[in-house]
Amino acid sequence: MKKLLRNSLVALGVFAGTAWADATDELSRLLQPLAALSGNFQQTLLDERGEVLQKSSGNFSVQRPGKLRWQTGEPFPQLLVTNNKKLWLYDPDLEQVTVRPVDKRMKETPALLLGGKVEEIRGSFNVSSKKGGYHLTPKNASAPFKTMEIRFSGNGLPSGMTVRDGMGQTTKIKFSGMQANPKLSNSIFNFKPPKGTDVIRDE
Repeated sequence: MKKLLRNSLVALGVFAGTAWADATDELSRLLQPLAALSGNFQQTLLDERGEVLQKSSGNFSVQRPGKLRWQTGEPFPQLLVTNNKKLWLYDPDLEQVTVRPVDKRMKETPALLLGGKVEEIRGSFNVSSKKGGYHLTPKNASAPFKTMEIRFSGNGLPSGMTVRDGMGQTTKIKFSGMQANPKLSNSIFNFKPPKGTDVIRDE
């Protein structure tokens, strides 16, 4: 189950044609004013048959460019932190943290899209607009997901995401308590392992 949560976290990271170009421009206009975001999330992981594999919840903060803090509480505490250069994935139950550099592939994860460079959307994704949401397909075949939908509420803030990976699994994320452009300390986007933590460097 922990592996499923880990996969959903990492999962939980332009077009030719006028309609696609318009959708990209619309999405960019929605994201551009949001230099920072914070809020809560509820996350559900489904298998290829639509059966629930895991439910989790927590809180997050994201700041442009590329800074993210994604903290999951129940059922298995886990913390993902990145300062746009390094990424830490901390598992307090195992007293273990994995540290790796942030490469282009990680910058294309759904959560980091919220805090990424808006001008890079066109180069990284094919975008279309359907049923009140924006559907993104990575141009890079090695991206950590196959398709993603991002939805916005009436106040212009993201309300949810649906992410599908190459294994047929779907992650549905519902946001709540969203705050636009909160004042965030740079310290929350760095991580110092607690004493006794086993540090694994994946470089």
